[in-house]
Amino acid sequence: MSYTFKSSSISFVVMLALMWLITPAAQAQDDQNQDQMEAPAKEKKKKKRSFWGGGDTNAIEKNLEIKDAFVTEGEKMLRGVRVAVINNGATIDSAFTDKYGGFSFKLKFDYRYILQFSKAGYVTKSVEIDLIDMPDEAKKDGYDLGRFNMGMIRYVDGMETDQYDIPVARYYFDERTKIIQVDRNYVKKRKELIAQQAAQNQEVIDEKAEEEDALQDEYNTLIRDADIEFEARDYELAKEYYMAALKIKPLAEYPRQQIQAINNLRSDDLNQDEKYTLLISQGDEAMKIKDYEAAENAYKSAIKLRTTDPYPRNQLKKIEAAKAAMQATATTESEKNYSLKDVQISNEKMGFCTELAKKYPQGLTEEKYMEGSKTITRRIIVDGNIGVEYKKIVHNWGGVYYFKNGKTVSNFVWQKEAIQ
Repeated sequence: MSYTFKSSSISFVVMLALMWLITPAAQAQDDQNQDQMEAPAKEKKKKKRSFWGGGDTNAIEKNLEIKDAFVTEGEKMLRGVRVAVINNGATIDSAFTDKYGGFSFKLKFDYRYILQFSKAGYVTKSVEIDLIDMPDEAKKDGYDLGRFNMGMIRYVDGMETDQYDIPVARYYFDERTKIIQVDRNYVKKRKELIAQQAAQNQEVIDEKAEEEDALQDEYNTLIRDADIEFEARDYELAKEYYMAALKIKPLAEYPRQQIQAINNLRSDDLNQDEKYTLLISQGDEAMKIKDYEAAENAYKSAIKLRTTDPYPRNQLKKIEAAKAAMQATATTESEKNYSLKDVQISNEKMGFCTELAKKYPQGLTEEKYMEGSKTITRRIIVDGNIGVEYKKIVHNWGGVYYFKNGKTVSNFVWQKEAIQ
C-alpha cells in the first residue's frame, strides 16, 4: 500500500509504504472479548486526543507539510518569530523560528488555517491556508507547500496597520493543477491595498528615521566627550557621559564596558608626587613652545603641592620677563588669518569636520566654560568646508590636557594648530 506526497512547487514526489499486521482468524473471538473489555478505556483515551488526533500510529500521514519555510527581514534571516497555527480563532499549535529563520508544520486536511507571524517591534502578519472541500481523491496523497518566505517589517509608532489584520496571502487546493498553491488574484489585490497604506505610512517612517539620526548624533557626542574625560582622567564626569549614552542606547556594549573600567580603577589614580611631577613636566613643555599661560597655571598648581620647592617659583619669574618682552609685539586674535592647509585630518573624522563647518562661521570661534571641577577652552577653526575642534582642559588640581577632534594631542599641536 502506498501514497504520493505532492509538492506545490512540483519539485519532487515522495513514495511511502505502510505494512499492516493481519490478526490470525483463530484469535478473532479472543480479540473481540478483549475489545469489549478495553472499550471504556479506549473511549476515555479518545476524548483526550488533541486537535491533531492520536491513536493509531500506523495511519497514513495525509497532510500538508510546511518545511522549506523561512521568515526574513530584508536580506536577514529573522529568528525568534512566533508562528501560530490558528483554526476558528483558536491557536492549535505554535513554534519560534530558529537561528536560520526556519520553521515547519504539518497541517491536516479539511480545515482552514491562519498562520500568524509575530515578534516584538514588528508588524504582525498572517497567511491563510484553505484545505476545506478538497476532493476525496486528492486527500489520498500528502502535499508539500514548497518554498515559503514571509518578510517582516519594523513597526513604527503612529503607523496604520489595519491592512495587515487581513491575511497577506492565501493558499488553496487547485483542482486543475492538483496541487496546493497561492491564490495569485487574492495576493494581487492585497498587495495593492498594502502598498497604499505603506505610502501613507512613509511620512511616519521618515520622521522616525530623522529622530533616530538625531539620537545617534547625541549618542556619538556623549561618547566622544566621555572618551575625552576618560583620557583626561576625570572618571567621574566620564562616567556621567557614558551613563547618559546608555540611556539613549541601553544595549550598547562600549559605554557599559567603559563604566566597568572606571569602576575598576583606583580612586586615588594619581597621588601627590605623581601630580607634582606631571605638573612640572607640563609646565616645562609649555615653556619650550612659549605657551606661557599654560606654563604659569602648571607651575602655580605645582607650588600648591610643594610649597618649599624653588623650581616652579623660578620658572614663574622667567614667564613674567618673557611676557613683558612680548607685550609690544602682541597680535590680537581678530587680526589672525586661521588656515587648516597644513592640518592633518583622519578619514574617520572627516564627517565630523564637515558638520563643524556647517555649524560655525569661517575662521576662529572660541568658547570658555566651567564643567565640574575643570575649565575648558574650546576652539573651532573653520577653513572652507572643513572645521577642526580643539580643546584645552585644565583641572582644578592643575593638570592640563589637549584634544583635537576628541583625540588626545600634545601642547605643541595645540599651540601650532589651535593658536597658530
